[in-house]
Amino acid sequence: METKSFSTVHLNHLSVDNAYALFQATVELATPVQTVLGEVAKATLARLTNDTNTMSIPIKQAQRSEFTKQVDLLDADRDEELQDIKRDIVYFIKGRDEAKRSAAERIKITFDPYWHTETEPLNTETQSINTLLTKYNASANIQADAKLIGIDTKIAALATKNAAFDALYKTRTADQSSKSATGTASDFRRSATKSYNDFCTSIEQATTYLTNDTTTTLFNSMEQLRVKYNALVTIKKDEKDK
Repeated sequence: METKSFSTVHLNHLSVDNAYALFQATVELATPVQTVLGEVAKATLARLTNDTNTMSIPIKQAQRSEFTKQVDLLDADRDEELQDIKRDIVYFIKGRDEAKRSAAERIKITFDPYWHTETEPLNTETQSINTLLTKYNASANIQADAKLIGIDTKIAALATKNAAFDALYKTRTADQSSKSATGTASDFRRSATKSYNDFCTSIEQATTYLTNDTTTTLFNSMEQLRVKYNALVTIKKDEKDK
């Protein structure tokens, strides 16, 4: 019998918003199939759902902050820039100029993991764009390809707009933290993290011992989420957590 185990995700190094997004996405995956998960998994899911809902209160308060309109405008601005870059890449891939077509195809390989990043939670999108820009800046060849098809200035503009968004987003978060009477999302994170880990353990056990299609599908979907969010962590040297 194969023992099923999730890959490692360094939860304590995720941003608060990314941790919340992971917990919420997990609840949304598991809730429709909870009746077949077994009593332990149902109990841990109920606790995770409650802790995630509690964590959402200050996050939703932040969404109603006086800074929210400005945050939304800056987010729309960077989304438009990213979409414009993607349109150009697709245009040159379909074009007849062989050199530009090849350059666009190479650039798309770099962009592919982040092709739909504008649909992610705000802070997750910020980190995804930063990761994309890090890869772009590390490759002289990709920068040359971008210049060849004329998107190098647009990528520079995306970096500027993403940084502007990040700065205002952090200002809004700090402002909301100072005003919150019930506590911040960070205050509720510890309990939600424990509930998430407990639920993951129960799903590992259910997938190992129950071995039905529903638990296997849920396990695989949760694993995909863990891989996605673990790619967004910032890990300090020699620090590890599940």
